[in-house]
Amino acid sequence: MLRVVVADDSDTNRQLLVHIINRSDDLRVVGQATDGKRAVRMVAQLKPDVVLMDVVMPDMDGLEATREIMMSTPTPIVMISAGIAGRETEVGFQALRQGALTLLNKPVSPMDANFNAQAEQIVRTLRAMANVHVIHHHKARPKSSRSKRLDGIEAAQPAELVAIASSTGGPAALAKILPELPSDFNKPIVIVQHIAADFVPSLVKWLSGLTPQHLGVAEHGDTPQSGHIYIAPGDHHLAFADDGTFHLQTTPKTYHMPSADIFFESVARVYGASTIGVILTGMGTDGAQGLYKLYMAGGITIAQDEATSAVFGMPAEAARIGAAEHILPLNDIANMLYSLQRI
Repeated sequence: MLRVVVADDSDTNRQLLVHIINRSDDLRVVGQATDGKRAVRMVAQLKPDVVLMDVVMPDMDGLEATREIMMSTPTPIVMISAGIAGRETEVGFQALRQGALTLLNKPVSPMDANFNAQAEQIVRTLRAMANVHVIHHHKARPKSSRSKRLDGIEAAQPAELVAIASSTGGPAALAKILPELPSDFNKPIVIVQHIAADFVPSLVKWLSGLTPQHLGVAEHGDTPQSGHIYIAPGDHHLAFADDGTFHLQTTPKTYHMPSADIFFESVARVYGASTIGVILTGMGTDGAQGLYKLYMAGGITIAQDEATSAVFGMPAEAARIGAAEHILPLNDIANMLYSLQRI
């Protein structure tokens, strides 16, 4: 039985979440907190397998509570938000940067048509996140130096595109990589991130504030431009047409939309050896087979290492099947991308 602590200041919302969790055979709520301070104390006392925590709470919000928990009693944390834009989601993404694993929509009402699907997503996510090994986050962290060229790394031919896929833990990883790329990084970067479609605009806004480069949602028919960063829209696969333009599609129906495999496969077909492919932290295996096709097409491929991955699922599978030419800690990925660009 997996033990869960639920933190939400709304009695109605909290009881609804408790009901959703307790009706599952393998999950049980062992503690209910009405604010962040109580959540921190409860996690330290009860040592749950996973925490489901509201973003906005009185006295101490979800961001500060996440920071305290990850410093004192590292525990898998799933953030849940009623808002899909504005300050609430910004706090949610900041919490991901502090060690929370993922961000979900809060179900509105049992009468809502999407309630059962949302409830199942909550249960499925808690079940999966409870098995994630998380580490201490300390207050003082040494700042990494600005990106610089790495000696001894050569590309087969000049890179035209950087293709990145990430899932659980991905927003925090992207928030580390993108600010480390200097303003003169001149290759387009295209990113597939597994996240609820409603959160994509907020993710774009949040990441835009961390990088000097133009960052936006990829649009059908557009051609990726140098110095721009593109995020795949939600509920669509992002691929490339033969002319190198973005092609958005809703088929095939897959567990992840957008699919990292479909993305990397199209990159391999259209850009081939002139691509740098990166697979970051994430649960499952999506992207590994596509990255392998990119590797076989002559592209340079990189996987995030286990020590710095929130979940070493996608990069582990890429390493297992030989799709990743380089396996690097998160702090080194921006440096390598910069070293591989050809101006």
